[in-house]
Amino acid sequence: MEKETTNDDPTRLSEFQVKAKYRKARREFAAEVLRAKRVSRGAAGILSETAQHYWASVLFTRMVVTAVSIQVLTPEIQPDGHWDFSAVASITRNLAECYLFFYFLCADDVPQVEKDARIILLNLHDNASRRKLFGELDESDDDAKTAAARAEVHDDLVRKFNANAYLSGLPEKRQKELIRGEKTPFVQDEMIERSNLDKRNFRFLYRLFSNHTHTGPVAFYRMAEHGRGRGFQNPTDTLCMAFALDFAGDLMRRATVDILAFFPNAETRGTAIEAAEANAHPASGRKKRRLKRC
Repeated sequence: MEKETTNDDPTRLSEFQVKAKYRKARREFAAEVLRAKRVSRGAAGILSETAQHYWASVLFTRMVVTAVSIQVLTPEIQPDGHWDFSAVASITRNLAECYLFFYFLCADDVPQVEKDARIILLNLHDNASRRKLFGELDESDDDAKTAAARAEVHDDLVRKFNANAYLSGLPEKRQKELIRGEKTPFVQDEMIERSNLDKRNFRFLYRLFSNHTHTGPVAFYRMAEHGRGRGFQNPTDTLCMAFALDFAGDLMRRATVDILAFFPNAETRGTAIEAAEANAHPASGRKKRRLKRC
């Protein structure tokens, strides 16, 4: 049997090597997701001591759900599998954005005044996003009472903004931009660097995924020449999906470590929950042995 080896240059891998890389990435991602699910279950029901605890639990849950969706979209290598790298790229990009928000709001080690500031910025961004979203409906029946309520929420957030020493110390131009709340309240490259992600790799993959998310030319040029994008397994889509799985697995690994800083006993509690369920339903805990490799 041919030995599973990988070449340092991904563009020169054989079809066998591409499949081996994909299988390895899929197995490793599955292990990260399994652990993340266990930790997420173990963190459930624990009182959030701070806003960071609360948002960490919310965003980590979202990451776990998104990761499971990636698993659904990355099939085993078999004749009847459905292959859609564009879908995988889109949702992996979403996972990356969720992790950056998770890191910005919760995991980043900054002074408390800046942690408080980031929660204020989150709410300003949310308020502006909702105003813009519902503004698209252009409903003339939107009464003065509703408009006044929205203005009151904004004014309250501005008061909190001005009362925060970190935010009030920012340059005036930056303050005005943040108060509008129309943009993500952090600079992506800054969060990439602060979280110690590989910036070069992140930027390349993020741009690749973005082209598929927004159906840019990269997503559909040379489909016929490369034999990709038709729903069938092929070397190009398989390799790209392996890259996505590696990338997503690293994000889940980081997020799991970060969430455990907030809920140190979550993994132990999650393991106990799984054990209790297996004891209560022993038959459902057994899985039929697969003849094929994943």
